[in-house]
Amino acid sequence: MIIQADKEKILEEFLEKYVVDRWVNKFLEIDEMYKSDKDDIEKNLISAFDEVCRKAICLQGKQLKGEIKYIYFSLLRTSILENRGEYRVDLYDEDWFLDKEECSINIDLNFIFDSIFKQREELKEKKKVYGKNITDMDIENVMLKEIDKYHILAVEFLKGMIGKFIETSSYGEMKKTEDIMILAGEYMDATEAIYPEKE
Repeated sequence: MIIQADKEKILEEFLEKYVVDRWVNKFLEIDEMYKSDKDDIEKNLISAFDEVCRKAICLQGKQLKGEIKYIYFSLLRTSILENRGEYRVDLYDEDWFLDKEECSINIDLNFIFDSIFKQREELKEKKKVYGKNITDMDIENVMLKEIDKYHILAVEFLKGMIGKFIETSSYGEMKKTEDIMILAGEYMDATEAIYPEKE
């Protein structure tokens, strides 16, 4: 039987050896990947944003949705756990989460999350050396914590894309409130305003 203190020590050693500060180099790799595929990445994201705004215009035309007050980019942890770097974009009227007409699209941010998917597979291989001391559940818990760093990077990236999103013709045509807010966060959880920028 594994004594809890021993397990914690073994896990700590494992993390130190294979996880701690690895994200720094991964972020450099992500930056390189982004630079090499920048046009395609941005084109796909702008196209998806344009599509969700068109959905809102259609719903507004049918009197099913009011002026858009909130645009919410949310991390989908379940997708990340399934090796898909997806965020959901929801457009809400003033009723926000109580807005009955769903208007959403998933966007692909795999270029940010690919390295964490690879890291998970590497860790599953490395844990074999530790026998039953480190489980798949331990690896999943480590990954859930690591995802937070990548989420911060994704939010910063989305902040940089806002200018391009709001230049789309569909965003211009869509009925929206004067105090529209664009937010990023976890699905139906804590959010951060990313537009308009705070003074």
